[in-house]
Amino acid sequence: MVGERSVSVVITTRNAARTIGRCLDSLLPYQRRGLITDVVLVDSHSTDSTLAIAGRYQPVVLQEEGSEAYRDSIIRQYHSTYSALDQGWRRAKGDLVMFLDSDAWVGEGMFPRAAEFFTDPRMAVLGCWQRGHGSTRVAQTLSQLWEFHGNQIRKLQNGTAGLPATAYRFASWFGSEHLPIGGPCLMVRRECLELLNGHDAYGDVGIAARAVERGWRALWWVGAPVYHAQRERIRDLWRERWQWGQTAAFRPHKGRHYLSVPVALGWSLLVGVLLTIGYRNPLHLVVHPSAAVVQVTAAVATSLSRFLRPGTGMRTSCG
Repeated sequence: MVGERSVSVVITTRNAARTIGRCLDSLLPYQRRGLITDVVLVDSHSTDSTLAIAGRYQPVVLQEEGSEAYRDSIIRQYHSTYSALDQGWRRAKGDLVMFLDSDAWVGEGMFPRAAEFFTDPRMAVLGCWQRGHGSTRVAQTLSQLWEFHGNQIRKLQNGTAGLPATAYRFASWFGSEHLPIGGPCLMVRRECLELLNGHDAYGDVGIAARAVERGWRALWWVGAPVYHAQRERIRDLWRERWQWGQTAAFRPHKGRHYLSVPVALGWSLLVGVLLTIGYRNPLHLVVHPSAAVVQVTAAVATSLSRFLRPGTGMRTSCG
């Protein structure tokens, strides 16, 4: 309990044995101090030791349900994530719900600071910016990228205007009308979740966008003590971005401009050059452009497949 606002944490898992212990362990100090009311873990049918490890921490454990009704495996993957998150917050008790990825963890100073943002009654969504973590050169390169984006977002939220700010928003965020807020750690006011019916079809980023459209505030906390395990190998990164591209094809893109896609590809190369110079790390010339190409290719391929095979988003009958 933080002031009058109770806090719940919702975590979704699928074969997260490697990371779930560190994630749950990071919450224990706040639970012991009464700053976190409850932890709800929604598991999507893990086949490893995820649940055995999680059981040591005694969270509320649910089994994800509902996504099996989708024929297409890509659609099932997309809906599984958000149906699990919605199951979690509906079971949670808190006035504020923090959605935390199973491969992320929080550090000292997370609470009560995070909840204090919600003293503003118009505050609906707080995105907690990640600090990358990893031991390989690829993981360190990705961590540097997130640091770069965090610095740019801080400038935008502080009111920096002009051509560089406009270009950054357009190129990095596909021309989104609102600064997208999502990621591995997101805190949302329960009242907002109830009004918007949770994640619905728009996912985590969509919650913030729809909340802002209804007059609420959404904000990034760039200095948040949130840590996120980065992909250690480039082929793992490509696999992740391919999945991102596939699922993006099923998400409504209100306020986005598709002409920004080629701009974003060029921007990824420019960012690679800038970060190569800034961090003296030539791997930036490979990691970001290649990941952008993979993600866009997956989105285009999946969209084309949907066009050629209409009706793949339909549910099967549940007699």
